[in-house]
Amino acid sequence: MMILSRRTLAVTFGLLIPVLFLPASQAETPPAPTGPPAITLSLADAVKMGLENNLDIKVAKQTPLIREQDIIFQEAVFDPNFGATAFKSDNSQPSQNVFDIGTSGSIVSLDSTVTDYAAGWGDRMRWGGSYTADLRLTRFTSTSRNAVFPTSYQTSFEVAYNQALLRNFGTKANETNIVIAQNNQAISRSQFRQQVLDVLKATEDAYWELVFARQDLDVKGEALALAQELLKLNKIKVQVGTLPPIEITTAEAEVANREQGVIVAENAVRDAEDRLRSVLNMPKQDDSWSRPIAPLDTPTYVERAVDLPAELEKAISSRPDLEQARLSTSTADARVMFDRNQLKWDLNVRAAYMLRGLAGDAGSQPLFPVFCDDNGLFDPNTMTIVGGTSGNGRCDGGELPNPTYPLGLVGENQTFAFSQTQNDNFLDSLYQIRDTDFESWSLSLALGIPIGNRSAEASYMGSRLAKEQSNIIYERAKLNAEVQVRTAARAILTNKKRIDAAEKNVELQRKKVEAEQKKFENGMSTSFQVLEFQEDLTTALGTKNRSLVDYRKSLTALEQAKGTLDQYLKVTVQ
Repeated sequence: MMILSRRTLAVTFGLLIPVLFLPASQAETPPAPTGPPAITLSLADAVKMGLENNLDIKVAKQTPLIREQDIIFQEAVFDPNFGATAFKSDNSQPSQNVFDIGTSGSIVSLDSTVTDYAAGWGDRMRWGGSYTADLRLTRFTSTSRNAVFPTSYQTSFEVAYNQALLRNFGTKANETNIVIAQNNQAISRSQFRQQVLDVLKATEDAYWELVFARQDLDVKGEALALAQELLKLNKIKVQVGTLPPIEITTAEAEVANREQGVIVAENAVRDAEDRLRSVLNMPKQDDSWSRPIAPLDTPTYVERAVDLPAELEKAISSRPDLEQARLSTSTADARVMFDRNQLKWDLNVRAAYMLRGLAGDAGSQPLFPVFCDDNGLFDPNTMTIVGGTSGNGRCDGGELPNPTYPLGLVGENQTFAFSQTQNDNFLDSLYQIRDTDFESWSLSLALGIPIGNRSAEASYMGSRLAKEQSNIIYERAKLNAEVQVRTAARAILTNKKRIDAAEKNVELQRKKVEAEQKKFENGMSTSFQVLEFQEDLTTALGTKNRSLVDYRKSLTALEQAKGTLDQYLKVTVQ
């Protein structure tokens, strides 16, 4: 056995002790690799960048705007409608009227024109009624001698109201599609909020994982530095004869092992940086993907009391998925109500009120072809009595005594006279509407009874089944929410205990290293045992860092499970 002098031991351990008991922050670390400067990033900056750049959020943000247009589309059903038409036709056809036959018995062409103008206003009421107001102007010309007016001006104005009394009666039945569209928009807003919460959770998790990866790299780098220092000291001790050469081999093996740990930890840092870049959707046009990321925040312990009943109650009112399930149930209720209404008979009442007007221009035409007697005929073209075979002097070709004589019987031979112009434009006809000269009204009741009505019954049964299904989905979502809240709350308590245990373990491992060091000073231990205890301390430090990160992640998980992560991070979802 090698015997060492007291002075040699003092010198050797005087060099070794300061290195073994250096704090982690003061231990020698490998030189930092040269390269582009790191991107310093706080948690708040990461959250902001994630919300601004995330593509899923940008996609989800458009859906509520689309659904808003669906609401406007459904409400437009009740918008008033104005319509107008203009029509003109020119017709020529052979007349079959005896009064239009020529003197030689030839077929006469009957020419007519129709010019029609119409304007109407209609509106549908939300309670199942509708009304219309229509104005029509028609100008008619005809060459028929049987026409009252060769040119006539007809006008009419009608107001009508139709009301459903059974099927489609009431605002609930008529606003079903609006309610469904509003629920769909609310669901899309809730889905957008859910997407925001998911991005916030993913951002926080990725950020803290990068923090842990860097902390783990620091711990492993400091452990490597301690192993390298021990190797240097062992070489000195072997040179002075205080240690056998095998101790150098032991230290070198541990240095190689810890170098491997540093390499793995460096790769874990790069992976964590890429995951964070992906969540934040950092632009690839610049050097963001080639620069390292240096987190500014560290996971510290924050006391968090857990009141499970209160947490569950908050989750029921705040979780987006439960809100969506409730809205889906509301939509199912609206469909059931509408389909139940469609099972009713179709009963409608209609009331209408109409005013009419008529004006005409007779020109040089009589109201009727005029007969003098059996032997003579009045010719409207020459305004004379033509024909006649009896020679009684009444139809001998003489002029009619009074061509504008009022319609009636003239003379002892019962000759028909005629009237010329009464009115001559649309305005005269409209005056009659204004003065309500010609009124009419109608009231009708229409009943429709569907025989079988299987389509309506099938729709109603389908909507009832969908309603039951939506209730089951909601209960399942509530159960899932309760499990997630309970799991997250339990994780907080568990991680808090892990932190306490890890801190205690670190303290004990330090004491173990100190004790083993003293044994090594007294020649009762080896460098291998010292390195083993150092490794245990390194593991304890990593476990402590892991428990702190997991604790912070569990706080986020509970807020996510409750649907309040945006409030927790003070983010406003619009």
